Amino acid sequence: MKNLCALVLPSFAWLMALVAGASGSWGANLPTVREEVVPASGQRYTIVIPGGYSPGKPVPLVLALHYGGTVTPYFSKPFLVNLVEPALRKLGAIIVAPDCTAGRWTEPQAETDVLVLLDHVRASWAIDPARTLITGFSMGGMGTWALAARHQELFTAALIVAGRPQEGSAEVAWRIPLYLIHSRNDEVVPLGPTAAIAKVLDDKGVKVKLVVVDGVTHYQVPAFVPYMRAAIPWIERAWKK
Repeated sequence: MKNLCALVLPSFAWLMALVAGASGSWGANLPTVREEVVPASGQRYTIVIPGGYSPGKPVPLVLALHYGGTVTPYFSKPFLVNLVEPALRKLGAIIVAPDCTAGRWTEPQAETDVLVLLDHVRASWAIDPARTLITGFSMGGMGTWALAARHQELFTAALIVAGRPQEGSAEVAWRIPLYLIHSRNDEVVPLGPTAAIAKVLDDKGVKVKLVVVDGVTHYQVPAFVPYMRAAIPWIERAWKK
């Protein structure tokens, strides 16, 4: 299994907070975080605009699907601020994290609203279609498995963290590369199914990389920051192909 590996890094508590719209200046080095609403659907989402953004220079796009829970307004914001943004900041991407509009990301309504959101973001910002990433954690990881499989024309890579593979994921004709992060100590979503599908896909020649984490439980979400950050070189290589 040439593409599979186990990566063990020391875990640590990670705390980060960004003030929404603190700067308001895209020329600053720090990103700007905003709470927005899609006009066509009313879906709430949190968006990160990278420092130095210019409409004349297309940037990558990251779609980030949050974990489960009671979805209150801008439920996605802590997920974005404490995990995805600090992990993937060096990509210089616009990152959008919608609030799930149904019980799960795999529900038809949630899927429809995500597609409307992507259309809205592409119409509003300068996006490089060759550099698009879908990522998610836990329930969002399951949603990433599903949405990436059904809409491979929209994404050029997928980063799945603590996400249970969907039924039929092994039979998908994967064209986009997959980067899987899963903890051996996950007490909610066991490692076994992820490890098994990674082997099956690797044997089929799918571009898949599995990173196994030690010493981090499912609810230690910010502790996954260094593991997601370590995926950046892989993501950038995937975008060049």
